[in-house]
Amino acid sequence: MPRVTIHPDSRSVEVRPGERLLAAAWKAGAGIKSVCGGRGKCGSCLVQIDAAANGALAPPGDTELGLLPAHPEGGTYRLACLCEIHGDVAISVPPESQAVLSAPRKPHTVTTVAARPTTSRVFVTVDAPEVPPARSLATRIAQAVAARLGRRTVAVPLPAMVDHSGLRGFDGLREITATVHREREVIQILPGRRERTCGIAVDIGTTSFVVFLCDLERGEVLDMRTAGNPQAIYGEDVISRMTHIQQDPSALDAMRKLIVDDINRLVADGCRERGVACDDIVDAVVVGNPTMQHILLGISPESLGRGPYLPVWSDGVEVEARELGLAIAPRARTFVFPMVSGYIGGDTLAALLTRGADFYRGNQLLVDVGTNGEVVLSCDGRLSATSCATGPVYEGAHIRCGVRASPGAIERVWVAPGGKIRWAAIPGTDAGGEKRPVGLCGSGVISGVAAGVGAGLIGSDGALAPRAAHPQLRDLGRGRSEELVLVDANFSRTGRDIVLTQQDVRAVQLGKSALRAGIEILLAESGVKRLDRIYLAGTFGNHLEPDDILDIGLVPPVPVETIRSIGNAAGDGARMALFNRHHRRRALALARRIDVLELSGRTDFQDLFVMHTELAPVAADALV
Repeated sequence: MPRVTIHPDSRSVEVRPGERLLAAAWKAGAGIKSVCGGRGKCGSCLVQIDAAANGALAPPGDTELGLLPAHPEGGTYRLACLCEIHGDVAISVPPESQAVLSAPRKPHTVTTVAARPTTSRVFVTVDAPEVPPARSLATRIAQAVAARLGRRTVAVPLPAMVDHSGLRGFDGLREITATVHREREVIQILPGRRERTCGIAVDIGTTSFVVFLCDLERGEVLDMRTAGNPQAIYGEDVISRMTHIQQDPSALDAMRKLIVDDINRLVADGCRERGVACDDIVDAVVVGNPTMQHILLGISPESLGRGPYLPVWSDGVEVEARELGLAIAPRARTFVFPMVSGYIGGDTLAALLTRGADFYRGNQLLVDVGTNGEVVLSCDGRLSATSCATGPVYEGAHIRCGVRASPGAIERVWVAPGGKIRWAAIPGTDAGGEKRPVGLCGSGVISGVAAGVGAGLIGSDGALAPRAAHPQLRDLGRGRSEELVLVDANFSRTGRDIVLTQQDVRAVQLGKSALRAGIEILLAESGVKRLDRIYLAGTFGNHLEPDDILDIGLVPPVPVETIRSIGNAAGDGARMALFNRHHRRRALALARRIDVLELSGRTDFQDLFVMHTELAPVAADALV
């Protein structure tokens, strides 16, 4: 079988003849961008061929040739989604083509949650069979557990006894540890005393996901790991993934397996690091956007992509871990959060769980900015929400020099007195390591646009200033400025200029105006003229500078001190529901309490969308 070697990580994998480079890379654990979902339309999966035997790669067709850029520096480049493998090959993935694979930043808030887990463990001594009256082993176990918990009865269902009977000498075991769900049902029986009771909380996003390994008794996080969502092979956004499933129903199982396998990988790594046995993980909570939750549950999300955009399943549900394929205690219950609507999912509800009583007084706005922007308004405790398709620009996608939020990505840009363009990149873990940048992550794109507007290099209409305005503006021979050079090729890690293009600015305007239009409609429907506080949730929101988003009008004008970043609130809320069952009930109640405002049928959305393309802190009443 052909072998593919992938740099810079030197990963290798054997593939079937005819398989494409994109699938081979993800199989090897080396993600490559695929904005269009591998359909040969975007050119984002560009790779360099380092070595290939004659005939090892199928020659490029007309579609691929039309998307391949000119590379005067030499080298052979191919599009991974269209390039078929027939022999051994070595490739390099440039930084701008690398998908979110290594851990993106997923900050979490260290909070104290009163521990009252849904699942607990008890150590009991079971009566010997000789002790009268004569009873079955299941009955003796049930009575011992009930006595220990102070309950009249506890169920020991057949599946738990089937598992127990597989142990050598099971019927002679007197001392056992029973894992009990909701103090009513035994889901696991283990010999001897097992001290640890652990669980996992999982937040699945379109671009990346995070897994928390937690001690349920102490309410502590033992380990946290993040990774890129491997479903990106089917496209950077949920619409691309829905389209794949619509065209090929078997893609649903493939996507589900991809994310479950990666969750299991992170869980296994965390258990190994912390000395936890996988069968000591006896509870799980999962949150995500509606598409991610549908795919995890094995439900086609196709209905989410067409009007009236309704979910197939919206209730919170408990599923046995083995049914989902999770490699934890097989009969551990996995609680998947309810969904509010087709585009407002469990991740938004989980973020709301983190807000205290203050959120329900006055006018409070929670904004989760990502590929899809979710907005929740609390008007004296009355909750309403909407969702806007902001696009993947905020994840660094569809940007000429866009990269994931990882070491080397520029996250902040400013123009110093005198006009010098300065920048700051995400530092690596090695203090003495590489300092040169590789590209722009989402917050860097917003910061670059805000800095350009503030310095007069970008107009409020989004147009780049004439070339004479700054030596780092370039017109590319078209008579108008087309890009702003932020980092010269001599100072970038890629050896190419890092630029902010006119098209990049337009992408920011489109995402910004969609989100702002949704916010304004939500405020108008509730009669809100003034906001007391804005909370920015999500990985991207956590790294935005409040001044930047105010300067370009991403949110309504408010005093800068009223904007607060709350990190990965979805992950925080998932852990709260893992540690304390009360928060699962809160999530179910919140899902019923929120009024959803659907924007797709509104005639005023388009007008507001156009109005808010202006890159300025425009108040809504100035536009009407």
